Amino acid sequence: MNEKLQDIEAKLYMSELTFPLLREQLLRHGEIRAWYRYYRGGNQWAKKFYREENVFLVDQVIIWHQTAENGQMRIHTLKLDEIAKIERAYDFENKHSQKLVLSEVTTTLRVMDKKSKPDVVVFKRPLAEEQGDAEGFEQFMAMLD
Repeated sequence: MNEKLQDIEAKLYMSELTFPLLREQLLRHGEIRAWYRYYRGGNQWAKKFYREENVFLVDQVIIWHQTAENGQMRIHTLKLDEIAKIERAYDFENKHSQKLVLSEVTTTLRVMDKKSKPDVVVFKRPLAEEQGDAEGFEQFMAMLD
């Protein structure tokens, strides 16, 4: 566990500010089973323009960590037992490829949003050009079941 935490700290944006609080959340929820960096740098899909996002699969929860350019951060916790359905979508790796890869995973939660519809969380495949971790994404999603 300490080795994983040291690896996370070394790769985290503004780790001197953000890691102590993230570490506290990670340790509170048990062993880290998998994690990946969603992107590093501005992301047009997020429309919040965080500098970095990381997603962690811990024993009973998913922890989604977002850090802004100035070091401010958000940590979201999603309980695994609140997931009612997992839907996987596959697409071609690139325009010239004949290989399908996991492109996104949509999780439907048991809880409802404000419009009395099931709430969903979508995890998209990280892009290499945004310094995302596609291999970590694959490992994370394989363990999500």
